[in-house]
Amino acid sequence: MSLPTILFVVLATSGLLMVALHFLYASPATDAAKIYPKKPKRLSWQKIARNVAPNSVFSGALTVAATLGLRTWLVDEAADPTVLDVVAEVFATLLLYDFLYYFMHRYLFHEWKLLRSVHVVHHVNKQPTSFESLYLHPVENAMGLGLLMICTLIIGPVSLPAFAVILAVYSFLNLVIHSGLDFQRPGLRAVGYMARKHARHHSSMRAGNYASITPLPDLIFDTHE
Repeated sequence: MSLPTILFVVLATSGLLMVALHFLYASPATDAAKIYPKKPKRLSWQKIARNVAPNSVFSGALTVAATLGLRTWLVDEAADPTVLDVVAEVFATLLLYDFLYYFMHRYLFHEWKLLRSVHVVHHVNKQPTSFESLYLHPVENAMGLGLLMICTLIIGPVSLPAFAVILAVYSFLNLVIHSGLDFQRPGLRAVGYMARKHARHHSSMRAGNYASITPLPDLIFDTHE
């Protein structure tokens, strides 16, 4: 699979997953799994759309531009990796991202006054679902993606399969932890746990749970709630 194909598949799947998670939350069939079943309507759909639609386009365009512009340093397209090689590259990149994002989120977005005013846009939604995962300031959007690219550059160039997994985990998990759903089925309990923790984070600008991929940074630095 080529790099442009990987970008298309991951971004298209992200869009479909966002819609699927929204309708899954709206369905009565998931009432038992809803983290906040009586979700108040804080923002109109028109206001959500005016923020989420351009952010979706911006995020997709920036992902494509950054990846193709940095492809020589990000991805080794000629590599023929083993499964262990892919696992190692994915693990190292996402672990580095998880800890650096934790510090960026905790200190820059929640404590530095300038970027706190940027991040508060995302926190308008106290009980977000998948559509509202992209309800944020474009500066925050760019910084999150930029950090992922920096981490991949540090570990990389990674193989094509590893890059596909890294981008997919980054994209899909952001939607799942904002889904408002506490997944309790076997194999999904870890993401259900992160969704619960992130829902708690959205309840206040003073709440903990700053990590986005694993609970490790919050557990290590005692900011888990």
